Amino acid sequence: MSEETVTFNLELNVEQCFSTIRRLESLAYRTMGLIGRMGLPENIDQAIAKIQQFIMTIRLLHSAIIALEAASGPIGWAFAGVGIATAGFSLADSLDIGVHTC
Repeated sequence: MSEETVTFNLELNVEQCFSTIRRLESLAYRTMGLIGRMGLPENIDQAIAKIQQFIMTIRLLHSAIIALEAASGPIGWAFAGVGIATAGFSLADSLDIGVHTC
């Protein structure tokens, strides 16, 4: 019997994604700054808090993408997996999907 070894290399090109995430984050912060300075009613504060939560989710997704890009070995992949799970729970909280923790 002959034994063959197959090696796969996976290369992710996420530079465009990073650029888009940075632009969205900048836009969100500028918009929140303008809304905050307008002196709008208190229920707007709830909307601003929700936007801030989405921004945090975007940051967590960004960190997860970086972890995936840098992942090597079991610890690297575990770190990337935890980053993705954290971003997923944050997204579920942001969307009020009903993922509850004990």
